[in-house]
Amino acid sequence: MVSKNSNYKIALYVRVSSEEQAENPEGSIKSQEQRLREAIHYKNRNGAYGEIVDVYIDAGISAKNMNRPKLQELLLDIKMKRVNLIMMTELSRLSRNMRDFIQIWDILKENNCSFMSLREDFDTTNSAGEMLLLSIMNFNQFERRQTSERVKANLLARSKRGLYNGGAVPLGYKSNPDRPGYLDIDDETAFTVKLAF
Repeated sequence: MVSKNSNYKIALYVRVSSEEQAENPEGSIKSQEQRLREAIHYKNRNGAYGEIVDVYIDAGISAKNMNRPKLQELLLDIKMKRVNLIMMTELSRLSRNMRDFIQIWDILKENNCSFMSLREDFDTTNSAGEMLLLSIMNFNQFERRQTSERVKANLLARSKRGLYNGGAVPLGYKSNPDRPGYLDIDDETAFTVKLAF
C-alpha cells in the first residue's frame, strides 16, 4: 500500500441505496461528501495529506453487487493510477457482498491503492487491519442477508393475513385509503373481470 507520508490522489466514493435518498438535495449524498471533505481538510492541516481527484457518486443503487457505473469508473481510475486512496464514510457504501469486496480489495492491493473508511477507522497497511476489514465485511454481508430475510418474512406474514403487498393493483380492485394493505372492489373496472371469466 501507499506510504502513510504520501501525498495521496484521493477518490471519494459516495452511495445511497434508494431513489428517495438520491433525490433529497440536503440528504445523505451531500452529507457523506461533506464529511469526507472535512476529514481530508483536517488531515491536510497536519501536513500534505493529499488532494481530491474526483468524487464518484452512485445514487439510488444498492451495494449488493458491482453493477454500479461510478464504482466501475473508480476501479478503472485505480488501475490507471489516477487514484491511490479511496475514501468513504463507511464500508457498506462500497460493498455488502464479501465476494465483490474481495475482488475490489485485490484490485486495490494490485495497484498500490489505500483504503479509508471514516466510520470503521482502521489501518489496512498491516495484516491485523486487513483481518479487521474482512471481518467487518462479513458482518455487512450478514446484515444485508438478515434484512432480506426479515423483509421476505414480513411480506409472507402480510399475504397470509390477506393484505396486499404492493405493485400494480390487480384489475377490478383499488387501494383502500383508510386501510393500508387492503383492497376494495373497484365497481368501475370489476365488470371487465367478470366479462373475462
